[in-house]
Amino acid sequence: MAASLAFTLFFSSCSDLTLPVETSKSEADLIVLSLRAGAPRVTPRSFWISNTRRTIERVEHSDNFNTTFLEIEFPSGSIESLNGVPLAIGDSLMITISPQSGEYGFTVSPPGIIFSSNSTPSVTVFFGAYGDASVGTSSGSYANTTDFLEALDIWREQSVDLWIIERNSASAGTDAWEARVEASGRFLLAAPR
Repeated sequence: MAASLAFTLFFSSCSDLTLPVETSKSEADLIVLSLRAGAPRVTPRSFWISNTRRTIERVEHSDNFNTTFLEIEFPSGSIESLNGVPLAIGDSLMITISPQSGEYGFTVSPPGIIFSSNSTPSVTVFFGAYGDASVGTSSGSYANTTDFLEALDIWREQSVDLWIIERNSASAGTDAWEARVEASGRFLLAAPR
């Protein structure tokens, strides 16, 4: 009772106190950027990364130009642990990037990877060739496609249906978005509903 009273008195005396804004959302609260109807398929890609060297990989559309869907860069020393087990500087790991059908979403696996905060991988998603921003305006949430595109972020599913914005999520120029990848899991290029 006394603690409750102290809490109430403290917050009522701090009328100018700004509380943190909710930063997590459910998938139903997000509008995911869609691929245009008829966009070429994006095939999954598997490759090895090593803590001893930098690796840059591209996941591409299966069109005649191999249009980039996303590019991911793993600096040397980027793998911190897998399922809670620390990885050493000489360790390697097979990574698979699996795109989601019909939208700008993808999965980085295997599950349980934590990346180093000192050498965090980065991902850039390219949507200029096949992105369908009309999904933002048809939802009624955004007045025009520009507003929707400016509201995009790269979101990671932190736990079941709890999505957070990845660190340093920002525009990477016209028709691209980038962020730091802190862990493996599911990712979406989306805006709040």
